Amino acid sequence: MLQWRLCEVMRELFFPELKYYRLHKMARSIHLNAALMQEYRRNPETVMNAFGLTEEEKELVRSKDPVRMFNAGVMAYAIFYLIWEAEGWIYRPPEEQTLYKEQLMS
Repeated sequence: MLQWRLCEVMRELFFPELKYYRLHKMARSIHLNAALMQEYRRNPETVMNAFGLTEEEKELVRSKDPVRMFNAGVMAYAIFYLIWEAEGWIYRPPEEQTLYKEQLMS
């Protein structure tokens, strides 16, 4: 019985339930497909609808808030693909990136 519980704990720690599967699938596809990334930049709503995102998932993507997304359970790689790559934040200087504004202002 103890071994079974240990297996459950390990599964929860290392293989958590993927709450936002469609969002993660879209992020990975955008990362791998340059044409899809361009389409996402032109019209993110069309791409989100094509992947069947729920309204909750769409709201997270629209927020462009990496901290909010991470706290909601979106994996870090998906946040990187959607915000830093697809939105082009990776090419901006740190002071223009949302995460750094508060730190630089204080």
